[in-house]
Amino acid sequence: MSKSNKISNVLFICYANTCRSPAAEYFAKGLKQTKYRNELKNVIFDSAGWHDAFDYAQPETINYIQGKGWDISDFRPKVITRELLKKQDLIIGMEKYHLVKIKNKFRDLKKELEGKLFTLKQFNGVALKDDLNIPDPYRTGIENYNRILRIVEENVEKLVRKIIEINRSE
Repeated sequence: MSKSNKISNVLFICYANTCRSPAAEYFAKGLKQTKYRNELKNVIFDSAGWHDAFDYAQPETINYIQGKGWDISDFRPKVITRELLKKQDLIIGMEKYHLVKIKNKFRDLKKELEGKLFTLKQFNGVALKDDLNIPDPYRTGIENYNRILRIVEENVEKLVRKIIEINRSE
């Protein structure tokens, strides 16, 4: 995290930035707009992925987010870049592999990224021996897709509360 340990910039990452990471970004933004307006006023949430697969979020993700009453119409997928990583205080992957890939591709940022890379479940305190991955719901059927987005949603709420706690202690 940053030198002050306050968390101001959070990046959610997944494979193509069209399913899980945009859902996480917009869950966090929705909580910021509704439940935690004051506590998160200085926190920016963003998302990115490894591949430029689509120029939109998956329809299932859009429908799920809109079903919560939150607007996702301004979302545009983006690819993980060095510049994007450098400005983050916290980088949250949906799978361990996403974090390993960052470490391998951006070896020269090792020092800058130290203490900033976690899976969503790991940041929330899930033990390393447990499953830290949230699987990709792409093309797995609507029931499974929604089940996975509920897992993301529950974990984002925990993450948001933890960020608030960390920022209050600073």
